[in-house]
Amino acid sequence: MRVEAKDLQSALTEASKHLKCSVVDIEYEIIQYPKNGFLGFCRKNAIIEASLKNKPIRKQYKKENGHKNVENRKFEINDVIHTKTPNDISKEPKNKSFYVVKNDEIFDSFHKESKDAKNSQEILDEIYLQLDNLLKSTSFKIAISEIKMWDKSCVFIKLDGENAALMIGKDAHRYKAISYLLRSWISLKYNLSVRLEIAQFLENQVQIMQVYLKDLIEKIRQNGRGQTKYLDGILIKIALDELRKAFPNKYVGIKQNGEQRFIVVSDFYKKDE
Repeated sequence: MRVEAKDLQSALTEASKHLKCSVVDIEYEIIQYPKNGFLGFCRKNAIIEASLKNKPIRKQYKKENGHKNVENRKFEINDVIHTKTPNDISKEPKNKSFYVVKNDEIFDSFHKESKDAKNSQEILDEIYLQLDNLLKSTSFKIAISEIKMWDKSCVFIKLDGENAALMIGKDAHRYKAISYLLRSWISLKYNLSVRLEIAQFLENQVQIMQVYLKDLIEKIRQNGRGQTKYLDGILIKIALDELRKAFPNKYVGIKQNGEQRFIVVSDFYKKDE
């Protein structure tokens, strides 16, 4: 199906309406890039050839969000996520529900529970669209294979493809770079953290850390306290999560020695009254 609109985002939104799906489930080819022109002259619209993917990612949302007909719902990007000035807000009808992006938080006015679910879907669609465009502009043969809400405050993104190993890089230097880029962008714009998986890199790191922590956890249970070795990058985040699960009633925090970081587990101490 060929769709023409003023920009790429509008074209994908229009395609999602006709195909009755989310933009996440659309496979598209850009026939013509949009061009603003000068004083209205030589302006060009975006033209795409759009179709449904063979394996829509939207299926994963059905169980998590409790929607019986999630795959048949329509998703639009432009009509909800936006920033309003005080003057714009004062002109809004009092009984109209809307979202406002302000101070890195997303506020809604009425029907909070149902709106939160819809808002999460639209955020995922927007992240997918922009990240997909970013990946297509690189020389890596890699794509988004999964995107979902990991929990209420975290987005899970999985990338996979022929060049997954190259995207991870030696000593995971590219993984760290793209992870930092995504965290900076998504945290600032949506106030959400990011859990990034490339192929099975993160899963392997979790397994390695769980093996290391097994003996350490037993020692901490015997002695009441303990600490990890120096950890770097994603490993310290994995270890922090695992140790907080193992010791919910203890202090588990990151300590720093120069540029090196490690995790300390100890009892909470209360000051004498």
